[in-house]
Amino acid sequence: MNRSTIIAATILVVIVAYFGLRSVMRGSISSHKEEAVAERTDDIPSAVIQVLNAEPHLMQITAKGRTEPDKSVTVKAGTTGTVVSTPAKEGSFVKAGTLLCGLDVEARSARVKEAEAQRASAEVSYEAAASLAEKGLGPVNQATAAKAQLDAAEAAVNAAKVELGKTQIRAPFDGIFETRLAEAGDFLSPGQACGVLVDMDPVIVSVQVSEAEAGKLKTGMTGETLLADGRRFPATLRYVARTASDTTRTFLVEAKLDTGDEIVAAGVTSQLVLPVGDVQATKISAGLLTLSDAGQLGVRYVDDTDTVRFAPVNVIDETPNGTWVTGLPERTSIISLGQDYLSEGASVKPVPAGGAQP
Repeated sequence: MNRSTIIAATILVVIVAYFGLRSVMRGSISSHKEEAVAERTDDIPSAVIQVLNAEPHLMQITAKGRTEPDKSVTVKAGTTGTVVSTPAKEGSFVKAGTLLCGLDVEARSARVKEAEAQRASAEVSYEAAASLAEKGLGPVNQATAAKAQLDAAEAAVNAAKVELGKTQIRAPFDGIFETRLAEAGDFLSPGQACGVLVDMDPVIVSVQVSEAEAGKLKTGMTGETLLADGRRFPATLRYVARTASDTTRTFLVEAKLDTGDEIVAAGVTSQLVLPVGDVQATKISAGLLTLSDAGQLGVRYVDDTDTVRFAPVNVIDETPNGTWVTGLPERTSIISLGQDYLSEGASVKPVPAGGAQP
């Protein structure tokens, strides 16, 4: 074999070896790339999701307050005098006009009799003057003056009777004489209290509601009241304040209860529930509620691009079977497991809860 043939064969071997080595290297690089892609795919976290749909739900406004009487009045004296009688018993039901505290009449009764005697005298004088004037035996102005004196005497009698009547402090309406504040022997001046009278028919529930809730309420709406002792009574809204409290920025709401023959005391802790209409809401487990970085209450869900999103929600009702919230889309893939470990904007691999397809 000549030298040229040997050189050509050597060059051929080198070329074959070079391209073979390149082919092997490409295969290795391609394999590494596939492994890297697979590793990156395996790095995407899984998220267990539960697909929920919004549906109509009766929205209710719930507020806590207490029972109160329909009316509560501190009955006070209108004149001076010493208390001589207190016939009404504390806690007893009294009719309007019932004597609660009696004051010593002192000279008031005598003044009434004196005024009545002066009226009788003025009446005789007027009749005589009128008769003479009618017959032309006396001046007309004398009869007119006598009539004025009679009217003044009549007014004096009425004033004396009013003053005498003030010694009898009576109930202004039907109710319960709750508390006696004066005993026999006490001296009362005008404005001092005899006792407290309350009207418990009907019983009232008084609550405070927020600005948003007050706008949904109007008088005549019906609902239910739950008392601290477990009793429930129908309630009808009778008053919604149109001026907010300066301190709490809430609105006063009152509802009257239909208690039938049952006795309900004032001051009992109560919960007023008022239905205000249907809204589109989603029922979720209370455990799925979480807080955003900004402190908003809401839930995390997966959108159509398999990206974690956060939706602020409002809780409108809580039941033993779940919590009803608003603020979610009509159909939502809620993250039901590990939501606190997935940040908003992260890509995930959705896994249906229980293996069901979303």
